[in-house]
Amino acid sequence: MNQEKLVDVYIPALVALLTRAEEIAKRPLSENEVLRIRDKATKVSQPLSGMPAFLKQRGYHDIYAPEAWEEWKLYREGKLDLSIGDDKNT
Repeated sequence: MNQEKLVDVYIPALVALLTRAEEIAKRPLSENEVLRIRDKATKVSQPLSGMPAFLKQRGYHDIYAPEAWEEWKLYREGKLDLSIGDDKNT
């Protein structure tokens, strides 16, 4: 049986959750806070083949959850671009 690979997608996006949490806290989030938000966030499984359309609809990439702390620091410093490119594979 050939089953398509599924990927986890955060709803709302993890980057949006972290951005809002930092706005509420009015200070940078700690590593523990970022990981706790990630671990408690709602996620759904999405077929890998549906990701290009999903990302196009969302309008941006999300932080890679297993590296949430590292990617959040880069994003906050303006060193991680989550925008979607013009290519078909986003």
